Amino acid sequence: MKKFRKLIGVILSQPDAPYQHKLLSGITEQAFKLNYDIAVFSTLIKDELSTDWHAGEANIFNMINYSALDGIIFVPDTLRINNIDKIVEQDMIKKFKKPVVSVDIKSEHFHNIFTDDILSIKKIISHLIEKHRLTDIAFMTGIKGHPHSTNRLTGYYEALIEHDIPIDQSRVFYGDFWYEKGEEVVQTLIDDPRPMPQAIACASDTMAVSVCEALKAHGYRVPEDVAVTGYDSIEAGINYIPCITSCELPSEVTGRRAVSMLHSLMTDTKFIDETCGTDIIYGKSCGCPNEAAEEIRQKYKNWRDHDYYGAFNSTYNFMLESLISQKDLKSYMTTLAWYTYLLGNNSNFSLCLCDNWDNMGETEQNQNYRKAGYSQKMTLPLRKMGDEKRVNPELEFDISEMFPTLFDRRPKPRAFYFSPVHFNDRCFGYAVFSDDDLNCYPACYSQWIRYVCTSLESLRRQRNLMYMYKKMEDNAVTDLLTGIYNRNGFNLYSVNIFSSIKENGGCLTIILGDLNNLKYINDTFGHGEGDFAIKAVANAFREACRDDMRCYRIGGDEYVIISGSVASEDKIAETEKQINDYLKNVNEAADKPYSITISIGTFFGPVTDYDSIEKPFNIADSRMFSAKEKFKQEEGFFYRKSGSVK
Repeated sequence: MKKFRKLIGVILSQPDAPYQHKLLSGITEQAFKLNYDIAVFSTLIKDELSTDWHAGEANIFNMINYSALDGIIFVPDTLRINNIDKIVEQDMIKKFKKPVVSVDIKSEHFHNIFTDDILSIKKIISHLIEKHRLTDIAFMTGIKGHPHSTNRLTGYYEALIEHDIPIDQSRVFYGDFWYEKGEEVVQTLIDDPRPMPQAIACASDTMAVSVCEALKAHGYRVPEDVAVTGYDSIEAGINYIPCITSCELPSEVTGRRAVSMLHSLMTDTKFIDETCGTDIIYGKSCGCPNEAAEEIRQKYKNWRDHDYYGAFNSTYNFMLESLISQKDLKSYMTTLAWYTYLLGNNSNFSLCLCDNWDNMGETEQNQNYRKAGYSQKMTLPLRKMGDEKRVNPELEFDISEMFPTLFDRRPKPRAFYFSPVHFNDRCFGYAVFSDDDLNCYPACYSQWIRYVCTSLESLRRQRNLMYMYKKMEDNAVTDLLTGIYNRNGFNLYSVNIFSSIKENGGCLTIILGDLNNLKYINDTFGHGEGDFAIKAVANAFREACRDDMRCYRIGGDEYVIISGSVASEDKIAETEKQINDYLKNVNEAADKPYSITISIGTFFGPVTDYDSIEKPFNIADSRMFSAKEKFKQEEGFFYRKSGSVK
């Protein structure tokens, strides 16, 4: 595999979540500075919506071709559902022998780098002590044993020690990094005979919000009665009233550090680390008059402006309805190509589908659809490259390539985001997004892809319904034993052929045949041999058909060819000869203890004097009966292959 520049893989979940987004910002910044391309392999959603849906999401990690990567940054803390982090880790251990850097979770198998929360937490606690003169400060860290919980608690301890404030373990609580433990912590403090602490510092903004809500519910004012601080500065804390005093996670710094460490391992050079801390974002929850919320809101707004978020949520966005309305893959892809404008005019987007993505012919009894992995041959039915859009459902590439243009020569590095396309645990394929102006995909992208997944499932069901309907229709007019049309087919199509000839002129051709001695073959050699003879004659009739001829099995041993294009009786004779020659060859090759022969009667002529096909058919039937009688007289009813009569 020829590569223009080296490729770093990043494995995580939900790239547009605040922590991951900032981490990726640092990763791409440093990687581009060092001239590396980036391939981000991720689920779109971190949490488990349902078991089947999460399985469909996690399948994206099965398409990684580790041999194409030069190094990997692994973020296992974002992949904790159903032990996906352990599964991916074991996969890398088996398949990847180049450097791997694990972020924030210690791995015995890889190199490790951690976000240093200690300095930032120390700054917040020191701010409460120095600015607000508070000394009784409780601390609510995260899940016990989690690295972030340990680091943030260490920052709390170090701040108290540096300010000669005794550590009181009864003022330390373990939370969940979420909203569930605030009431429990506040109730414990209320039940303590001592006065409420002057402040409650929390290791995340979500826990800070839960503490504020619990305090308010018990009649305490924030910050007048109890000051509250958070950490990680997410929208939940920014938009809360009062705005939560916090620090942004130094995730961007961690991202840069991870790339720098990986680069040193890939090039066998010394790793030079950098300080990992951030400044306090002052809100009113600690008692400061500053209102940081508006400034931060504007920062987030400017970031989201790049993703056409308003257009996506517009009342006039009929993307899902338009996609669900399509009935074939090409029109679907053409419609989807139009809606890629929602991802930004300068973005690049490709949809890669498994070659059997719709599992055509699936029934409730036969649901053998793809759940794990991807097909060896993938299709690339849609590519958007800036303003250019290409729809080609037939374009194929090998799964080992991951993406056909991944290693093309480009003037500057690029980040590619690989995300799953599925419905529940049913794998359709994956999508690839890139944009030189963004260090992640737009905020609407997750929902945009959900629309694609849902509408592809709708298209799959429509296509399968149409397939099953066609199959039922074919079965209704097709003889299941021989594969040629049956009596129903004859009744349906012969009327149309007759009417067309009567209206447009020309001659009707009917070649009617009857298999000789079928009862004798069945009774003497068994119905399996009878079926062999029936299928042999059907094949003889099928092989003799040309142009607009159609052949039918209209009874147990009766066959007919109907056509409006035969030019002369000589051509009919040629067709008869083809049928008999075919059967002669079958008899010689099969070497059965009986011969397969057929009696034939024909009709050829205009139909202007007939009201229906019945009269011409009866004429052919009468001639066939005469041929049958002649056969019996010459060969005997119980004709054997030897020619003797039983």
